[in-house]
Amino acid sequence: MNVDDFSSLLNDIVNGAHPEGELTELAQRFSYVVPDDRALSVLAALGPLVEIGAGTGYWAYRLRALGVDIAAFDLAPPDGERPNRYHPISPTWTEVMAADHTVLAGHAGRALLLCWPPLFSNLGESLTYYAGNILALIGDGGHRTARLRGLSEAFINVAAVPVRALEPLPGTAPTLSIWRRRSPP
Repeated sequence: MNVDDFSSLLNDIVNGAHPEGELTELAQRFSYVVPDDRALSVLAALGPLVEIGAGTGYWAYRLRALGVDIAAFDLAPPDGERPNRYHPISPTWTEVMAADHTVLAGHAGRALLLCWPPLFSNLGESLTYYAGNILALIGDGGHRTARLRGLSEAFINVAAVPVRALEPLPGTAPTLSIWRRRSPP
């Protein structure tokens, strides 16, 4: 499935028509959240970026196409040696390097991007290792995405933009929220 197929299938979803399993296929091949122009523009303005839990690298791919400097990491990139429990073996959209959230200790000069961090993952501990000042979090406040330990204590929310998740929890609005560190480390 290519980018045009993704757009076409997404339009079908918006109109209420989608075959069984298509949402899962889209999420596994692309992303659980659809990168629209508004969200991409907000993120581009924050660059350079470091993304942890990048999965297939689709967001990094779209951001790199806009000229954004982004380092993308995933514990188990789908085209790597380790199995990824959220994405089947498949090519990534762009370079996604194998590393866990501890790699963030070396990227304090970049804004951190977390896109739909899995609820039951170690990504909730990311702020333990991240010493930078800006966080871009795409999630649903901890309903289907990881809650970040220490977020409210260390950061203040400065902006929020609605985003479209493929399978959000009913009644819960997913957002791209931008957070600034309360006092730089």
